Formats: sequence, C-alpha cells, structure tokens
Amino acid sequence: MTTVMGRDYRRSSRVSAMDTTMSWSLGTHADSHYAGRTMLAVLQVLAFLSYIAFAATILAVAEQRELPLALLLPTVGVLVGVLWVVRHRLPVGRGRAVCSVVVLFLLLVPAVIGQLGFNVPFLLVAQALLVIDVGVWAGLLGNALVATTGMVVLMSRGQVEDGLVNGVLVFILMTVGTALGLLMRRYEAVVADQQVMIAERDAALAQVERQVALEKELVLAKERARAAHELHDGLGHRLTQIGMSLEFASRVRETDADAAWAEIVVAQRATREAVGEMRTWVRALSPVTGGAESRGVAALEAIAASFRGTGVRVEVENLLGGPALGQIEEVVLHRAVQEGLTNALRHSHARDVTITLAMVEGGVNLLVVNRISPECREEVPHAPVGESGGPTVGFGIGGLRERVEELGGLLRAGREGDDFALSVVLPNHVAMEQCVDARSGGETGV
Repeated sequence: MTTVMGRDYRRSSRVSAMDTTMSWSLGTHADSHYAGRTMLAVLQVLAFLSYIAFAATILAVAEQRELPLALLLPTVGVLVGVLWVVRHRLPVGRGRAVCSVVVLFLLLVPAVIGQLGFNVPFLLVAQALLVIDVGVWAGLLGNALVATTGMVVLMSRGQVEDGLVNGVLVFILMTVGTALGLLMRRYEAVVADQQVMIAERDAALAQVERQVALEKELVLAKERARAAHELHDGLGHRLTQIGMSLEFASRVRETDADAAWAEIVVAQRATREAVGEMRTWVRALSPVTGGAESRGVAALEAIAASFRGTGVRVEVENLLGGPALGQIEEVVLHRAVQEGLTNALRHSHARDVTITLAMVEGGVNLLVVNRISPECREEVPHAPVGESGGPTVGFGIGGLRERVEELGGLLRAGREGDDFALSVVLPNHVAMEQCVDARSGGETGV
C-alpha cells in the first residue's frame, strides 16, 4: 500500500509540473494563434471588399459585348464569400480542404479573362487558406497555376512584356500568402498538440484522484482489519472474564452473597471497559465525510469532535497558515490523528488531548499530545516507541510509520514527562511546488 502511495505522489508531482509548464506554454501559443486568426479574418474581409470594388469598376466600364464576362467577376466574388463562410463553420478536415481548392479554381476566372488587378488580395488570402487546409505542396501548385494562367493569357494577346511582369509579380505576392498559410498552419499544429496535452493532463489528474480515493479506502480497510484483530483479543478477554464472574456469582450467591456481589461488580466494570473500547474503535474508524469537512484542518476538527463523545477533551490548534496540504499528505495526517487519539484513550486513559498542526522548516508537523492518567504512568515506559526499553511498535504505529517514511517524513512516538506525544513531520509538497512556481514566474516575468 505504501508503494502505491509513493507512486501516486510521484505521478501527481509530474502532473503538477506538466500542468504548470503547459499553462504557460498554452497561454503563449494561444495568444499568437488568436492574433493570427484575427489577422486572417481581417484579411478575408479586406480582400472581399477589394474584389467587390474591382468587380464593380470593371462592370461599370464594360461595353455591351463585354458585359457577360464582366458579370462573371461579381458572381465569383459572391461564390467565394459563401465558400469562406461555409469553410468557417466546418471542422478541420476534408471539408475545409475542398472549399479552399474550389475557391482557388474560382479565382482562376479573373486570370483567364486577363483581369487580375485588385484581385491580388483575394488570391493572397485564398493561397494562405489553401496551405492551411491542404498543405504547402498544394499552395505551391496553386501559386504556379494562377501565375502561369495569367501570364499565358496576356502573352496570347500579344502583351508579352506585361504577361511576364504580371506573372512574376503575382507569383511573388502569392508566395506571401504561402508564407502566411504556413505560419497559420504551424499555429494550428501547436494548438492541436496543446489540446492533446490538456486531455492527457486531465486524464492523469483523474487517475491520481482515483488512486487517492482508493488509498483512503485501503487505509480504512487495513485499520478495520487491525480493529477486528484487537477487538477479538481485548473484548474476547473481557467477555470471558464477565462470563466467569457471573458464573461464579451464580454458584455462590446462596452460600456467600458478598463474594457473589463482588464478582458482579467485577463483571460490571469489565462490561463498561468493553463498551468503552468498542466506542473508541468506532470513533477511530469513522471516515470523515462531507464537503468542506473532508479536507484540511476542518477534517481534523471533525475527527476530534467524534472522540469528544467519549468524554475526553480534544483541542485542535491550527498554526499552519500558508498553502494547503496535498491530498496524500492529508490522508496520512488524518490517520495519524485517529491513531494518536485511539492510543491516548486505550493506553493512557487520557482525559485531555491537544492536536497541533504547524509549519516547520521544509514541511508540516502534526503533534498529538495527551496527559497520561496517574494509574497508567508506571505502565508507560520512558523510552520512545520501538527503541530499547520502550513500548513495542504495534500494528497501527508500524503501518503509519511506513506511510510517513514513504513520503519522506518522520514519525516519533514516546513519553515526555507525564505526557505521551505522537509527532509526524511530512514534507509539504504543495508548498514546495508553489515556491517553485513563484520562482519560475519571477524569472519569466509572468
């Protein structure tokens, strides 16, 4: 189980680091992508307006015999505008590619009739969209097709010099459209990669949350198994004692009434002890549920409140402040509080317990201190738990120590004068990550 916890923390740390890096990177590329798309939309509008102005001019000066050809120009403009609107509504894929290819062929009409003129902005934007939707190779082919068509048409009319100049200029200007399309295509690829990273990040976070929830269930199941074992031993002994006392009292009640009543008193005391131990275990194993009460210091308060029902006074001092705890750290600290309170009642017969949560250098310190009752002081060794002359490490403390050390922390338990203290120190990885983020933000100017 501790291996699972360590693996979960390492995974959550990697996810957190990826989230920080991705947030900065996505913001940078998203801003550039938005600026590029805005620029492209503005160019589309300007190109459409220039084409309509060009078509209106040609139509106004056209002679009667040139009117059919002149009418082709506004028709082409309307069709291209419709196709651009349709393209904008389509998802990235084959549909957009078809729209861009059709637009390019429609814009060959002005080249065929030898009327490029103000059509160049239209061609530039169409070229950029062709590169974005199909590829660089398609843009280069379209560039060569339009420039060559316009040049051949003019040269066939005897305008050789004009055809050459016009073809070269159109080719150069459309190369600008190719470069713009290539830039936008790169932005599209970056955003697509970022979306994949976000999906992976969300999946990893969901996995960590599931693992943390599973860890909580496994910890509780393990504690319940320990409770069943210790209840079997403790309650079994007391129930046997109660049965023997009552049986003895039944045998001697007529010959020695005083002895019979004395055994009944013993049975009553053993019954109270058994009920008290049962209540202690019920409180120790009660999971913290609810919204705000299931996290942080509020959860520790909820655990303390559940033990106050036994008559013990439990005080919680929160000196933590600063950043919140990580989920895995919270699980361990919750179990440490339950373990400390349970042992305080069972072994020290404590009536006062203080729980303190504070920041120490490089981590968080949880301290559970209880006053040992006078009748139990001789039974509690002065040496720390697990050391020579000290109490043996039980199942609860042993399992808790493994989990603490797996997270790079330290657990100490032992007598301090007339008090017994359980101390758990854990590295606060949330605080560390926030410090790293702050330093990174200062260096990058974010």
